[in-house]
Amino acid sequence: MKTAVRLACLTLVLALGACSSGGERASHRPTSFDGEVLRIAIPRADGRTERFSSLRDEWSSWSWFPFMPNHSGRRWTMGRSDRDGVSIAYALVSWDNDDPTDYLSAGFWMRFDGARTTRRLNPADAKIVPFIDGLELDAHVPPDLPVSGTANYVGSAGGVFRYRPAGAEPLAEEFTATMTLQADFAAGTVAGCIGCVGDIALEREHLYAILGWRRGEAVEHSPTDYEIRFAPTAIGGTGEFAGASVAVTHPDRAVVRSHGSWSGRFSSRPAGDGTPRLAAGHASAALAEADGGEGRFDSIFTALHPTLLPQPPPKEPDPGS
Repeated sequence: MKTAVRLACLTLVLALGACSSGGERASHRPTSFDGEVLRIAIPRADGRTERFSSLRDEWSSWSWFPFMPNHSGRRWTMGRSDRDGVSIAYALVSWDNDDPTDYLSAGFWMRFDGARTTRRLNPADAKIVPFIDGLELDAHVPPDLPVSGTANYVGSAGGVFRYRPAGAEPLAEEFTATMTLQADFAAGTVAGCIGCVGDIALEREHLYAILGWRRGEAVEHSPTDYEIRFAPTAIGGTGEFAGASVAVTHPDRAVVRSHGSWSGRFSSRPAGDGTPRLAAGHASAALAEADGGEGRFDSIFTALHPTLLPQPPPKEPDPGS
């Protein structure tokens, strides 16, 4: 089965240690952008803050195609080396052409302790913190949520799939998938799924590009056909949600145990029907299989209101009609 929906959303390669989209964002926004310079500030577990500037720390930068109308997009890879290792920040930014300070950003910080080279770094060895940010996702500017009705959202989830076969070394692969959300504003809940529409597929565009891995390298265990379901969870007063009821299934593999968490926030910008125009956040799920294999998915997601989805091209007239 081919992936049913492939959107150029703010979805990236992410991995372990996903930070919350709720209260943490209320006190700290990880990025700032003035239309020219992107700055990233990531709190570390040791209490320090890792800071990057596209003006000072840029390794590479190139354009990308954002999903928002009247927006431009760019990618940045930034890096810093010190006595104890290498830190990398990777980000996608989409900004309004009329007001570049109105932007969306998403990315991840990767720390390779002990690294003495920037080539062929292995994501399985990294400490990784993802981020997703933007003016419309700021807790200080909460959405005016409807008190009734429902809304369905479709977008992308992207991240890292780690798998350890029984008795073997772990592997790490970049993946992308369709993310679907179902919001019930009357009940005040939202549910979601990664992989229920289309397949979870390999996506060697982000990690492999910046770390120098080759696209054609062998894959020992594919993430295809897993489905990750997030049970309905409450939507808070500032549009945030967080849940810990997650189930992973596979049609051909015996998943004997799974768990996880997800968190996100609805946009403060409404769609035409008054519901939020998008939702974004983090999601993770771990699984154990009957043959001893263990896996973990970690990602961020952006899910769009139908009015933001790219419209299909018009059908060509049937010459026989």
